Amino acid sequence: MKVAIVGGAPSSEMLAPYDDSDWEIWVLGNRLSRYLSKRVTRVFEIHENLTEHPDPTKYKDWLHSHGLPLVVGERFASEYPSGHVTAFPYEQVSQLYGHLYLTSSPAYMVAYALLMGATDIAIYGVDLSIGDHEYFWQRPCMEAWIGFAKGRGVKVTIPAVSHIGKSSYVEGRDWNAMAEPELFSEDGFNAIAAQHQAKMEEIQKERQALALKAAAYDGAQQVYRNLAKVARAVDAGIDVKSLLETTVLR
Repeated sequence: MKVAIVGGAPSSEMLAPYDDSDWEIWVLGNRLSRYLSKRVTRVFEIHENLTEHPDPTKYKDWLHSHGLPLVVGERFASEYPSGHVTAFPYEQVSQLYGHLYLTSSPAYMVAYALLMGATDIAIYGVDLSIGDHEYFWQRPCMEAWIGFAKGRGVKVTIPAVSHIGKSSYVEGRDWNAMAEPELFSEDGFNAIAAQHQAKMEEIQKERQALALKAAAYDGAQQVYRNLAKVARAVDAGIDVKSLLETTVLR
């Protein structure tokens, strides 16, 4: 069983194998609207408190209305006792891992995939690098579950663009290669923020270069499409004096 877990980070969410039926596609409930035009096989909404939505009941009704397999919190499951709604198996996951360590929805999804016997897990749209809660609480848990999955022989694939499981620093080897900020201080956090700002500026330059390259390709493809019109017109016996004379061959 191959499971592609899709979060909401735009860096890689659309890289998931939506068109490959060998893969299950699991998405988050609050991101489902982004994937309705694609193939989705399971939806996760494990939050009991859904007050972030203007109308929690309407939101739950909407999720339920699609008929997709839903893995949800215990309260949600009790309110929608139907065949495609499953309460998250906390006890089984606790026994699997040794204790209940779940601080992010993607971690729930990895745990569930392991319970279902997944042999391959691919993770898309999961960076967990925005805000203190994601970075300090959710990311360590997700990385722990990824390591746990690998330890059980599961192949785990993470896009190169994702921050999960990566660091620019290697203890012991890189100690003198970077300015180590003093952690848990204003200066320390500002130093880390400056490092991320520098990376953002590098990415912006790359985006600008790619935009220029895309514009060049766009211009070239328009030229060749116009030449294709000319070629068709000539094949039709038209003595072409202007591209306007090829419009009848659209």
